[in-house]
Amino acid sequence: MFRPCLVLVLVTDAALVAAQTRDQQAATDMLRASREVIRTAADADRIDTEHLVLYIDRGLLSADEERQFSVAVERGFVAASEYLHRIYDVAKGTPKPAYYLTNRAGISHAGATTVFLFAQRVVASPAIAIHESVHLLLIQDPLAPRNREDLSPEEDARLTAASGVWLAEGLASFVADELAARVNLAPTRLFFSGDNATVDEEARRWLGDPRGAKVAPFVGSRGVPDDFLADRAHVAAPFYVLGQSLVKHMVQRTGIAVVVQLYEEHFNGTRPIEDDVKRVTGFDLQEWRQNWLRAISAPVK
Repeated sequence: MFRPCLVLVLVTDAALVAAQTRDQQAATDMLRASREVIRTAADADRIDTEHLVLYIDRGLLSADEERQFSVAVERGFVAASEYLHRIYDVAKGTPKPAYYLTNRAGISHAGATTVFLFAQRVVASPAIAIHESVHLLLIQDPLAPRNREDLSPEEDARLTAASGVWLAEGLASFVADELAARVNLAPTRLFFSGDNATVDEEARRWLGDPRGAKVAPFVGSRGVPDDFLADRAHVAAPFYVLGQSLVKHMVQRTGIAVVVQLYEEHFNGTRPIEDDVKRVTGFDLQEWRQNWLRAISAPVK
């Protein structure tokens, strides 16, 4: 993918079809809005830090608040880079990544060189920027099919059907919560009230909820549930929590370096998630899933 929070449903204006799914329409709207934010960046307040450029829509924050927010985003970016042992690659085409704090581009999402932060959520929880920085840092090849935004809906759907979207969002959420306290930021509170210490308990609760049970087959598996973008409260929420819990389980048993390798090789490649998990970790994906469910005392299905 990835503007991974857009989960492989981005399409170009020319590729639009009359009958779009709700997720395709949401992604199309987000892509168009993001391009407009970039086009009007000259009208935003600009702050250059050591590792990134931050554009803030005027009127969102006071000058002092802008400075404090830029410091928080910079700290989070550096922490993510050090934790993942990955640096921003200038070969992607820009000397620094560009971060946009705005309410005009939809939910927070990331690409190879850009991050869009939904101000309404991120101003109060700047650790969300760490989540997006993980996506940005782990895109090695912007031209890889899973990282592009110009695929046809049909090709996009084909790739999504074989992709482990839970891995992308689960790892980004896990790292954000792992690092937030280290850089003196509150937990992301991304779809739940706790952090990595409570995610298993919250995952267990979601599995007992019809909404969680509906998305559970896509976690530790492939594809993405319908309305992932269009219905964040009822579809994305349990999906993120379950994905984070599974990734935490994998990190605890195989180490962060292996899970980072899995993320990179999967989303910078085209293999099905089952093949990549087996090749990188040495274990079957279904085995990982069953052991995770047992570990959090949830029914194995």
